[in-house]
Amino acid sequence: MTVDGPVVGVVGTGIAGLQSANAVLERNPDARIVIFGDETHRTYNRPGLTKKRYQLLTSGTTITDELKVDGAASDSATWRLGTRVESADLYNKVLQLRTGETFDYDSLVIATGVRPRISAEDARECAIHMHKTLRDLDDAHHIHRDLRTGTELTIVGSGFVACELASLATEYGCAVAMLEARRRGPFERVLGERIATALGRWMTRNGVTFLTGDSARDRLCNGDSSAHSEPSSDRSLLVEAIGSVPNVEWLHGNGLDLSDGVRVDEHMRVPECADVYAAGDVARYPDPWTAESLTRREFWKNAIDTGDLAGRSLASSLGCGSKISHIRYFPLMSTEVFGLRIQIAGNPKAATSMEVVRGDLDRLDHGVVVTFSKEDLLVGVAYLDKGARLNSIYIDLVKTLKAHRR
Repeated sequence: MTVDGPVVGVVGTGIAGLQSANAVLERNPDARIVIFGDETHRTYNRPGLTKKRYQLLTSGTTITDELKVDGAASDSATWRLGTRVESADLYNKVLQLRTGETFDYDSLVIATGVRPRISAEDARECAIHMHKTLRDLDDAHHIHRDLRTGTELTIVGSGFVACELASLATEYGCAVAMLEARRRGPFERVLGERIATALGRWMTRNGVTFLTGDSARDRLCNGDSSAHSEPSSDRSLLVEAIGSVPNVEWLHGNGLDLSDGVRVDEHMRVPECADVYAAGDVARYPDPWTAESLTRREFWKNAIDTGDLAGRSLASSLGCGSKISHIRYFPLMSTEVFGLRIQIAGNPKAATSMEVVRGDLDRLDHGVVVTFSKEDLLVGVAYLDKGARLNSIYIDLVKTLKAHRR
């Protein structure tokens, strides 16, 4: 096969990989892009896995259909689905594939994302639970199928995936128990103990059995089948949602900083290797929001933005496109749990104090606005409401927050 343009390998079929591929092709249509992925699916809307109740497969509509992403159906790039990259020799620019093949490239984008953290590597089921995690489309097919049966669901953890899944499961008619052994309630690491405790009460008000501390610890299951005696036919579903682990093992041996994902510079370039870039959940980059620190974020918009930047930087290194830019963003995130919309701006984790400037934490559904400060400097804002009655206050505070950080 004759190849006129540069050969670009993209490892990872998520939105970061797709964005980087598209960014390169926009600037260099002659580039030959090959996208490798463990999954057999092209890019899909990953946040949708926990946000919506899907119809029965027999209705003609599948979860896969509902989660399609614009541009993923394009054949401008070559898709190697279901093809794991086992290792990489970044200095000689060669990938080793599970199929036994090798792949030579000119430039590379690392977009392998993360996988769910689990409490016991070798114990996925026990006598009373079916143990699952929820990260990809195949996971979602299994879990949504079980939820449709109205199974009892136990969720370990209280982060974004855990809370959205609890809300979704009750829509399916499931009885839900959430176990949070380490903290007082949802999102405590981001929003602090007072709001986490209030959110724990919100979960309880909406029918969830929400247990913390020793009460949760007593219900935890480590997957040791010898510890339980219930018949297997009575097993209910248990989903672990206790964080994630960057997929970097295939990069070992190349001298990279892989201490928490792949360290890159402000252009998403891997500093140790020429012509290698990283993007999405797996990339750890200089935080434009907090000087002299690095950050790794696992949000959809972050994957889109960093994927696009990695592609543009790569194209620029090939002599295509405009002047190379650098990472810049204003942190914004939102979710919805039992009808309660939760919006967060800035970096509340950096705060040393918080203030409820409107509303009552015992009445979240009536609207609550909270500010977070560090040494009298506003560093974050949170807004919780079932409607938008305090939205103008939140927007004003976000504008103030942006102005403070310029």
